[in-house]
Amino acid sequence: MAKQEKTETFRKENENTLLLDSTESSLREKSLEEILTVRSQYPVESKEWERLNKIKSEVLQKNKPSTKEKIIYFKETDLKGIPLGFSKANQLPPIDYRIAERSLLEYHPIQRHPIPYVIVRYNEEYFFILRGANIGESRLTGRKGLLGGHVGETDAVSGDVQRSIENGLWRELEEEAGIKMEMVEKLEMKGIIKSNDGVDRDHLGIVYEIVLNHKDIQSEEEELTGLWMTKGKLRQHFDTLESWSKIVVSNLILSN
Repeated sequence: MAKQEKTETFRKENENTLLLDSTESSLREKSLEEILTVRSQYPVESKEWERLNKIKSEVLQKNKPSTKEKIIYFKETDLKGIPLGFSKANQLPPIDYRIAERSLLEYHPIQRHPIPYVIVRYNEEYFFILRGANIGESRLTGRKGLLGGHVGETDAVSGDVQRSIENGLWRELEEEAGIKMEMVEKLEMKGIIKSNDGVDRDHLGIVYEIVLNHKDIQSEEEELTGLWMTKGKLRQHFDTLESWSKIVVSNLILSN
């Protein structure tokens, strides 16, 4: 009986490998959604799953070259101590991070990449960006959000996850809105966002607040428009905010 079971297991594994081999070239011509559907038929991080994840990576890089960049990420098992939802925090717990190409990490169910997500304040006004139609992520078109982005390999400091993320924060602030350190009166970590909704499953939001010494800034990127908003305007435009922005505004801005 044991021999029969081993034979049957070998046969099924061999069939799966043959199926994967016969469809690999055609999969590269399919949509991202179709590739993810085929990948979901295999155990996560199995040999077949990893091969399909590599095909997904190639398709992502072809359609969105920016995903070739190497970024830091966390294993989901290392984040068990962080609850789902929004939690207030002024520093990160010790977490080991790794580095890989972003295209391999997107749509990966057991990994998350940290995203510094920054409240930019001057007196009682808050800086948001309005996303245009050609930003590469249709779900965000027309939405208002805070500044932030991935933490790259060049931002990483060995053994210091907090400093690594803050290096990424400063780089993103300068790239997105021309904000330099000398323009900032205060920087403070405010909390963590951990969600399993849609693409949020890929990310861990590290929320910061900076206070500027002047408000003469604007978006430095095409398809993004900078907006200064009071608490009153944020209440009026709440439904047009990105999902993470709604969480931040509800828990840290309008609650004060």
